[in-house]
This record gives sequence, C-alpha cells and structure tokens, in this order.
Amino acid sequence: MAKYALKVRDRELEAEIEDDPQGGLRVRIDGSWRKATIQRLGSSPRYALSVDGRTFDVVAVVTPEGFNVHLGGVTHRVESVRPARRQRRDRDESGHLEDGRWMLRSPLTGAVIDVRVTAGSAVEPGDVLMVLEAMKMQNELRSRVGGTVSAVHVERGQRVELGALLIEITAKTAPVELPP
Repeated sequence: MAKYALKVRDRELEAEIEDDPQGGLRVRIDGSWRKATIQRLGSSPRYALSVDGRTFDVVAVVTPEGFNVHLGGVTHRVESVRPARRQRRDRDESGHLEDGRWMLRSPLTGAVIDVRVTAGSAVEPGDVLMVLEAMKMQNELRSRVGGTVSAVHVERGQRVELGALLIEITAKTAPVELPP
C-alpha cells in the first residue's frame, strides 16, 4: 500500500492505493474506496485510467517530489505523505553535487523494472539510468549530469523506498534541469 497527498487546485486530499485481490487497484480518497485499473499506452507517459467504470486519459510524469498528473487539461501534483523522508529528500536535492558526485535517489516507492547502466558506464544529461514502477506506471529515471557511473545500488526486481540511494555518478558537468 502507498499513501499520497494530492493537491487538486487549492484542495489537499489524502489517498491510499493498494492492489485489489480481484485484480486492478483499490484507491481510497478522503475515506472512500474506489476500484481502479490503469494501463500504460505504449512507451509514452500516457495511461488509460478507469475509476469506478469511468475512463480517463492521463499523462503522468515523475518529478523529484512524486508525480505531475495531467488530467482533463489540468495538472495535479501528487506527493508522498512520509514527512521524515520528505525532509531528507529536500536536503538531498536532485541537482546537488557532493564531492563531485551526483546521487540519484528514488522519487517514489516502487519496484526496479530495468537498470540500464553499470559501474563505469559513461552518461550524459537526460540519459535513462533505470526504470522504476509505481502504481503500475513505469517511470524512466534520467541523469541530470554527464559523467561516469561510479556505483549502482539496486538491481532488477528490487523494491525501493522513497529517498533510497539508487545510482551515483562522478560528474564531469554541472546538473541540468530536465523537462517534465
């Protein structure tokens, strides 16, 4: 089960998401459980989301804070509600270099689907380092620096928590802001 704080316009909601024993997902928003399914459309960040029989076209983009979800022409920010970890993540900003190393930390709780680099791999800003699955959505995690991978702390199939150290890169360039 995962818990999230949702900000919809000026309203904050709390949501829980878990696998439904009959298949799909169960989503609780403000105390009310709903049946949901989600299907990724190709390799894009687009998904077909069905909640209580209503289908929506959704674009979900991973951010350091969680997700930006585009639904019906409106962007909604989805963040984890784990305050202690959120504070640690705020200190470990994604653009922060420490002793010439940039560290990729998990922006969410999920399962490692693919690791595309190994120690010694050369990377450029924007290169996909790994794919992390959360809530049945696959999220490509990209490098924000150019350099050499100095350590990979995860492997395919591993479950990771929000803020976990995933990959370290010895940087040859300054961090860049990647588009959402």
